[in-house]
Amino acid sequence: MSNLALGLLAILVGVALVSSACFQREVDQPHETSQADFGPLPLSSDDLTVHTFTGISSPRAITYDGVNLWIANIGMNTVTEISEDGAVLGVYKVGNSPKALEFDGKDIWVANNGEGSVDKVNLQGGLIGTYPIGGGYTAPTSLLYHLGHIWVASSWGNTVSKLDLSGKTLKTTRIPGSHPSPWTLETDGTSVWLVSLDQSVVQELGEAAEILNTYSVGLGPETPWELGGQGPVDLVHDGANLWVVTNWRHVVSKMSPNGEMLGEYPVGAWPMAVAFDGATIWVASYRDDKVVRLDLDGKEIGTFATGKSPIAIEAIAGSIWIANFGDNSLTKITS
Repeated sequence: MSNLALGLLAILVGVALVSSACFQREVDQPHETSQADFGPLPLSSDDLTVHTFTGISSPRAITYDGVNLWIANIGMNTVTEISEDGAVLGVYKVGNSPKALEFDGKDIWVANNGEGSVDKVNLQGGLIGTYPIGGGYTAPTSLLYHLGHIWVASSWGNTVSKLDLSGKTLKTTRIPGSHPSPWTLETDGTSVWLVSLDQSVVQELGEAAEILNTYSVGLGPETPWELGGQGPVDLVHDGANLWVVTNWRHVVSKMSPNGEMLGEYPVGAWPMAVAFDGATIWVASYRDDKVVRLDLDGKEIGTFATGKSPIAIEAIAGSIWIANFGDNSLTKITS
């Protein structure tokens, strides 16, 4: 494996050191409602402004509690709470290499990628509990709040787990394939969807965490399996279809709920994250230091510069927020 491939894989699996909405606190809703009470951003780039906030160390994930944003600082073993105007409100200790965050309507959940656990933190930053995911080093990589439960994808454990809000594991499903396989979770409001990185598939899961369907996505004429860490890395549901980004092919794919491929659209180099603002799709391109905006037909309607190495993106309260891993900053695009 080349040094470049090793480096990219290290970034992907979160070993390197270094979702909400208009939730009212206490309200039990899935994270996909982040834009529910806000209209989409204006279509014209001239009507949008870009703000940069620095000093957010090794940002890897973003979530929103209905009032403030929370950032996972993967290299610092902390989470940072900030206001919507970028002011730091608190920095709180969590487990090893926090890689993913989720809000359950009351508390913040943190996936500790450097170990096999998730933390539950209250909105004052206090640790409520730490809960094991599998045995040993399982590397939780994605969290999803769905219908009153927390779902956890573990890339090294090759599992998806379903937890109740007390942290008890109710179901665990083994995901086929070599690690890192299970990568990112999403919901359409009914089913849970999973992208499996090294398998280049999207899987639909039922309420018992069972695999209902498996669909190929992001495959090229000759997929270089030997390099590892190449495949679909993020997905979002637009209310009708799924959009899946595949890093090494530099594309976002549009897929129907029955697995039909509706289109494949070029974006910037090495896309790592995707978001839906209620009307359009936003893709963060890690190597190009930019985000690309598409309409629902896949047509590019805007491009915006970000900080270095944008790695996470969320549509939050009428704005787009991007975590820039390479220069310890956040980008906010708003009207």
